[in-house]
Amino acid sequence: MRSVKAVVFATAGHIDHGKTSLVHALTGVWCDRLKEEQERGITLVLGFAPLLDPEGDVEVSFVDVPGHERLVHTMVAGAGGVDRALLVVAANEGIMPQTREHVAILKLLGIEGGVVALTKADLVARSQLEERQRELATFLANGPLASAPIIPCSSITGEGIQELKAAILHQARRVYRQGEPHRPFRLAVDRVFSLPGAGTVVTGTARWGEVQVGEDVWVFPPGRGVRVRSLQVHSQERQHATAGERVALALAGIKVDEIPRGAQVVTLGPWEPTVRLALEVTLLAEAPALVEGQRLWLHLLASRTVATVERVSPPRAGEKPTRALVRLAKPILAFPEDRVILRRMTPAATVGGGVVLDTSLPRLSRRQLGILEKLPVPSHRRELLLAMVERTGRCGMSRSQLAARLGFFPEGVHQTLGELEAFGHITLLPGRDPWALPCQALGEVVAEAAKLLKEKGELGLSAGELMQALHLGKPKSLRGFYLQKLLAQGVAREENGRFFAANLKPLTSPLAEKVEAMYRQARLSAPSPEEAAAQLSAPPKAVEGLIKLLVREGRLVRVGGKWILHRHVLDEIVTSLRRWGVERFDVAQFKDRFGLTRKLAIPILEWLDSQRVTRREGNFRRLLPTSRGTSWSG
Repeated sequence: MRSVKAVVFATAGHIDHGKTSLVHALTGVWCDRLKEEQERGITLVLGFAPLLDPEGDVEVSFVDVPGHERLVHTMVAGAGGVDRALLVVAANEGIMPQTREHVAILKLLGIEGGVVALTKADLVARSQLEERQRELATFLANGPLASAPIIPCSSITGEGIQELKAAILHQARRVYRQGEPHRPFRLAVDRVFSLPGAGTVVTGTARWGEVQVGEDVWVFPPGRGVRVRSLQVHSQERQHATAGERVALALAGIKVDEIPRGAQVVTLGPWEPTVRLALEVTLLAEAPALVEGQRLWLHLLASRTVATVERVSPPRAGEKPTRALVRLAKPILAFPEDRVILRRMTPAATVGGGVVLDTSLPRLSRRQLGILEKLPVPSHRRELLLAMVERTGRCGMSRSQLAARLGFFPEGVHQTLGELEAFGHITLLPGRDPWALPCQALGEVVAEAAKLLKEKGELGLSAGELMQALHLGKPKSLRGFYLQKLLAQGVAREENGRFFAANLKPLTSPLAEKVEAMYRQARLSAPSPEEAAAQLSAPPKAVEGLIKLLVREGRLVRVGGKWILHRHVLDEIVTSLRRWGVERFDVAQFKDRFGLTRKLAIPILEWLDSQRVTRREGNFRRLLPTSRGTSWSG
């Protein structure tokens, strides 16, 4: 099956210069759908029309946009996802204010190339027509439509229409759209309505990827998953649609009033809306510099929201663009490389536009402006990805999360992450969803862990306590990686699940000496850990930790799971048993000899059994020969 390239043209130009009539002359489609539009002769909402290519190479879609000043935001919405422009200038009026503003917007949106239609050519003399052509060529020089063909025409007489159509198709065939196979489907909703039998329908230009009938997609706002019931491209039923096409989607499970204009339809995924954008902004020549606290309209694709300038970084010497961090009045779905337009709220006017650099920066202080200034441009994808990983610090981020922030499926960043690891910039932890860490993070964690373990001394820290103190969360592979590195680099040693400074002599602190002395002196009336902490006026957790360590070191012994006795006390009991001269005794005899309660006598006897000092024979214990039991030092 022959592949047909989809190309979208947006009309641009001053009000009443004949954009809609010209599209009708080219395509046979009237884009003025509303009665008010037809009566007033102006376009109030976006209209769409296809242009048939006799050779079947391209599928051209026109987005007819309004030229009225108050409706420039509609023009911007229509220009999202546009490949080329059809600039319309009336020969009897020439270049007008909206002509200039629309051309500026095309440049700010990165739309390069197209065709210029010099309409209403039947209303002026040939000499005036030639003068208009010279004026336009001068005006358009060095802009987005530099060298674009300027074709006189008339929608009334048909003059120049065929030549204009041929020029448009020629430009469309020259459009090159670089394939990005790992992008999700993405469509910005510029119209939403309801049709009998179809239900809720949204239209827009497919920016990325492809979509199938029956596929589940995500609509934001409101932030819900819905199913594609059916789809059309220029009124033709299709099973799928791809990037560059004008698409109408019938969505099941959602109502018209739940989808605002400017919403986006994307493939299901971990996409995260944002209320803060880092931008590289180009201001128009007549526009004043941005200032912090300034409120502007921000247009992104078909959405419009109020943006407050939080931080501005002055342009460096010899550079025109400036960096800005803006806070949005409502969340939007944006990705690096998206284009934005900034417009003054009153009096209404375009002040500039630019490209999204990042969607995940926090609020920055003025001293943190360097973060904004050092953001890589989105076209440098490797540097952009590295900057994102480095900003995650010691916690890192999964491949899927990084990809989502850039607007890719995980496969779209797999190779780049591999290159960054090969160059020694990052470490990838293996797994189904590899975790990326900046290489410098390991050094920071090692240094901080060494300090923490030294401060904790013989108390040490459990793995969970150490990870919490180092502010390391999920996943388990991340914790395991750092713990393994701390052991391998000789920073820590592990004993029974606790971590200590590798070069630390255990139990040398004054508190440890006090705890041990207390249990030695208390003999068979030893306190609980809580009682010991109270008597020493010490932190309960510290005392409890020291007791556990003393038990592990064998200086204290836990008997019966409840009582804690000093080893020296138990040594004395064993020595006394050896000197008793009795080979066989019962519990009562044992209690009387050592002055014990039955509650304590039984656990001690069971412990002596476990150490093979004694052996239970019914209600009696038999003292075992020294060679079969534990060697004791008194």
